[in-house]
Amino acid sequence: MTKLTIKHMDELTLTGYSTTVPMPTMENVDEVSKQKSAHFGQLAQSGKFSALMAGSRDKIGYAVGTTGSEGLSYFAGANTATVAEDTEQLVLPANDYVVLTAAGGPSRKLFDRLIRQFFGDILPNHPELVYKDTYVIEALLNGNPMDSVVELRIPVKVK
Repeated sequence: MTKLTIKHMDELTLTGYSTTVPMPTMENVDEVSKQKSAHFGQLAQSGKFSALMAGSRDKIGYAVGTTGSEGLSYFAGANTATVAEDTEQLVLPANDYVVLTAAGGPSRKLFDRLIRQFFGDILPNHPELVYKDTYVIEALLNGNPMDSVVELRIPVKVK
C-alpha cells in the first residue's frame, strides 16, 4: 500500500488543452483510460505538449480530471510560460492534498492504480478525510511516460 501523505499546495496555474471523456465507472474504466492516453498522444504527436514543456517552470506534466454534467473534463498541460492561441488556462486552488506516489511502468497504469487505491481503499478507511472537490491531479514527475515517476494529488479537507 502507498504511504498516505497530506501536503498543502499553493495555487497553481496550468496552461494546456482539454477534452471530454465519459465519466469513469467500474465497467468503462479501461476505455476511459484509453481515451485519456489518446488525448496525450495527440498532443505529443502534434508537438503541442512539447511546446508547453519547453517553457515549463517545474518540468512536470500535469493532467486534471474534473467531473461535470457532460462527463469528465480531462485537461493536459504544464505550469508554463508558453502560451499559444489555442490553449486554455486552469487555476488549481491552494489546498490540502492527499499525495500518492508510484514509480516504474507506464504512467497511465500507475495513475489508474492510485485512483482506485484512493477511492476504493484510502477514502473509505479514513473517515477524517473529506474529498473536498470534483477533481484529481495527475503529475508526471520525470518526463518519461513509459517508465514513470508519478504523483496523484487529491484535494481533501481533514475533519
